[in-house]
Amino acid sequence: MTIAIRLGHKDDVNDISKIHVSCWNEVYSFMPKEVHSIRNLEYRKQQWTTWFEKRNDEEALFSIVSDGTVVGFALCKRNNDPSIDAAGELHAAYILPPFRGGLVGPTVMSLMSDFLHSKGMWPSCLWAFKQNKHRRFYTATGWRPLVYRDRLIAGVGIPEIGYISPDYDTLSLRLERMRASIAQKQSQPRFQMTCGQAASH
Repeated sequence: MTIAIRLGHKDDVNDISKIHVSCWNEVYSFMPKEVHSIRNLEYRKQQWTTWFEKRNDEEALFSIVSDGTVVGFALCKRNNDPSIDAAGELHAAYILPPFRGGLVGPTVMSLMSDFLHSKGMWPSCLWAFKQNKHRRFYTATGWRPLVYRDRLIAGVGIPEIGYISPDYDTLSLRLERMRASIAQKQSQPRFQMTCGQAASH
């Protein structure tokens, strides 16, 4: 199985919306039903349609593709949240379960970090819900928890943590070493990066 990463385009809206809903239902199963009922497929389609209409050169959307099918996506942008002192933000990264792990995670983070750094948006931040079991990946790559708060969704307060990035060179080195270690353990390479220089469109 070969996985490629490319820049997202409008034809990906339906796939990205379905992945967004599916991953929220799976990863955030701890959230109340009323939250999931609001963040439904119709909501996500409108969200991503609007994003493509209004996107700018300070945002980058990457689509993760396997055999021609979008199986994940990642979005980075300028940070607009005054609660944390950061120029950029790794805003979202959702990948369907069969395609997680291996080289995908560190490569996606590298692409987003490279883009933000190239735009002068460093240091950067990211947010993770406290009950998200996947957030251990962030501390493993050097991100530091800095802000603790409740995020209000559909009138429900959900605890989340804001992380601040390490030094860009330090993060790049850690991700490079992580990818090298993973690649050595893979007898059959399953990952191919077809996206070149990061860009917003």
